Amino acid sequence: MLIDGKTKTVALIGNPVEHSFSPFIHNYGFKINNLNMVYINHSVKKDDFREAIQGIKALGYTGANITYPYKTEVMKYLDEISDESKLIGAVNTIKNENGKLIGYNTDGLGFIHGLMQEKVKIENKTICLLGAGGAARSIAISMCLNFNCRVIICNRNIKKAEQISSIINNEDIDFLGKIVKVISPDELNLKGVDILVNCTPVGMSNLSDSVPFEDRLNFSKNMVVYDLIYTPYETKFLTFAKEHGCLTYNGLDMLIGQAVLAFEIWTDMPLDFYSVKKQFKKII
Repeated sequence: MLIDGKTKTVALIGNPVEHSFSPFIHNYGFKINNLNMVYINHSVKKDDFREAIQGIKALGYTGANITYPYKTEVMKYLDEISDESKLIGAVNTIKNENGKLIGYNTDGLGFIHGLMQEKVKIENKTICLLGAGGAARSIAISMCLNFNCRVIICNRNIKKAEQISSIINNEDIDFLGKIVKVISPDELNLKGVDILVNCTPVGMSNLSDSVPFEDRLNFSKNMVVYDLIYTPYETKFLTFAKEHGCLTYNGLDMLIGQAVLAFEIWTDMPLDFYSVKKQFKKII
């Protein structure tokens, strides 16, 4: 694509951002849809963050993705925030609508989108989330908003898991699903669990030889096991699950899913999930 005076810009804002695959996904999407747009990374220091968000308006950017460590802080500087983002307490996507910055969260919905592409059903299923950080929070809230499902959260810090539970089990909010258990690793038992999701960093980089809560993982055949990690492409957690006959997926599906939804927010055009995934297989 030739960058010219009419090229529109979308950016990733965070720190660090150099490792991100987002430019690869979105610039590919712009190319195949013949859009005169470009996606770039901005590594922004904490003291400059507010000015960076104001710069989206000042420079006329179409929008932005927000990543670590600013997904919560960014909410202070937006003109409007989606209801789902408010519940999650984080924004990862901004659309600039004629100078009004609107915040969305496509993380949990991106996880769901990835599962739906693989024909994995969530309705009436029991899902166990390992961990209670930002990813687990967004996934739990998005699943329970959109499906009648049962969610178990297993985390060492019970209070952190209970914070998620208190949002979803609040009768004043119209959730379809609910948190049925908040448990510690010592209480973990996968009997009756349909979908197991590792939302912890265990299995990544220097923890690649580790498996989260390994001594408590009583996998059953045909259970869907998902690891949000995608580097390495197959973690020891997923290898272990495969050996027990489980259907396994890694975090690449969520990465692509959340990007596809953000792309649609900015462009009002679809981006094919499998087309992007096919491109990824050439570089991973």
